[in-house]
Amino acid sequence: MRKVLVVEDEKLIRQGIATMIKRCGVPVEEVIECANGLQALEVLKEQTIDVMFTDIRMPKMNGIELVKAMKEFGNPPLSVAVSGYDDFTYAVEMMRQGVREYILKPVERDKLKAIMEKLDEEISQKLEDEKKTEHAGRQLIKYLLMDDDASENELELISKNIRDTAGDTFYCMIAAGSDTLMPYLDDQSAISGPDGMDIFILGKEKVEELKSIEGISSFAGLSDVCTDSKELKRAYKEALLRRENAFCRKVALFSEDRNTSVAQSLLESGKKLCEKEAVAARVQLIGTSRSDDLEKEWNAFFTSVQRGQIIPEDFRSAMDEFAAEYLKVYQKEVDSELLMPFSFLTIEDYRQCFMDFARRASAEHQQPDGADQTRLKIQEAISYIKENYKTDINMAVVSNEVSMNYSLFSSAFKNYTGTNFVGFVRDLRIGEAKKLLATTPLKVNEISARVGYDNEKHFMKSFKAIVGVSPSEYRKNMGADS
Repeated sequence: MRKVLVVEDEKLIRQGIATMIKRCGVPVEEVIECANGLQALEVLKEQTIDVMFTDIRMPKMNGIELVKAMKEFGNPPLSVAVSGYDDFTYAVEMMRQGVREYILKPVERDKLKAIMEKLDEEISQKLEDEKKTEHAGRQLIKYLLMDDDASENELELISKNIRDTAGDTFYCMIAAGSDTLMPYLDDQSAISGPDGMDIFILGKEKVEELKSIEGISSFAGLSDVCTDSKELKRAYKEALLRRENAFCRKVALFSEDRNTSVAQSLLESGKKLCEKEAVAARVQLIGTSRSDDLEKEWNAFFTSVQRGQIIPEDFRSAMDEFAAEYLKVYQKEVDSELLMPFSFLTIEDYRQCFMDFARRASAEHQQPDGADQTRLKIQEAISYIKENYKTDINMAVVSNEVSMNYSLFSSAFKNYTGTNFVGFVRDLRIGEAKKLLATTPLKVNEISARVGYDNEKHFMKSFKAIVGVSPSEYRKNMGADS
């Protein structure tokens, strides 16, 4: 891997992530740091970046805007969203925009290492077998996925590319990467679509060839026939809707049985299963020992999807709500692959993956040593604070050091110490200052700097607020005034 870009407006967090990348074991030639999306965009214009870690909320240009803007580049980097707890819904949106992974602050070394290894393997594979995407293909991505209006020149370029590769009569097809049609599409250029799916523009002869393959069981979505590039958006929407329905209903692409109508009463009952309260109730089951109820309720939900009682749009929203609620309740991330259900071949494949996660998560929540682990991490944090309180230290740095969620660390620290983080550090600094005032001839401004204050006036104000007298008065009262 040649270059990794870290985009984060908080300097300490940015430097911490950069350091972890350098030490993760994946060879990296250069790690570039940027404080906001605009700086990153300039770097991306000038240099080829393999992997980008980007914060979401930043001044000037945020992470979502950055990811959208870089789509216009010919070879955008594989991207990872660095998300705070409150930014989780935005992290989901970034996954939709093509971000490969997301990782919560404070960033855990093991999590970052695993992501770097996974992306390094993907890059290596890409270098071996990926064909260069032509400019017309890039314009097609923009035209289909970014919902922009194409100019006459761009439409002509798209039309020429389609005529050269697919002919005058063509179709749009959207498929999961695991679809059984994939071995027969090696000679076709795939476009990366939403939720990890692939988009193909196929000529009439190619579609007829696919239809003639015996025993094929594809769950792709195929549009109606097109004869003009101006019909592409219509064809894309048709193919996407049919792909989503094929995923949910397990309707094979070339199946003749396409009677998928569902009674209105069943649709209404399915909609209730996707409501926020219903999703939250199923999330709560993961934290209990009621494994039978967990299996029953979630399997009933997925069965309703397969029967068509839950439409694809509501299913997608319900899974987004699940991920957000799980993070809120258990302060943990869901497996990133669960955020892109339509990258799986069918609902059955997704159900198996989801239930494996739910069973594993439920077993973890039943472990009795959770409180002990938290206590040990807070003790580790206190030791780190005592060694480093004389430096420019803050809670983000310390929570990251012990690999704890920022909000969880804040509450756990106060429960353990009886005071908040700022008060704890302040008391350490003032205690050391009192010792230095009583036992050394150091000047007040020297003592202020030694105990971690970069502003003498702030030190004197804090000292008087805690001790009741100024530093000079304290020294005099202790008989140490020279």
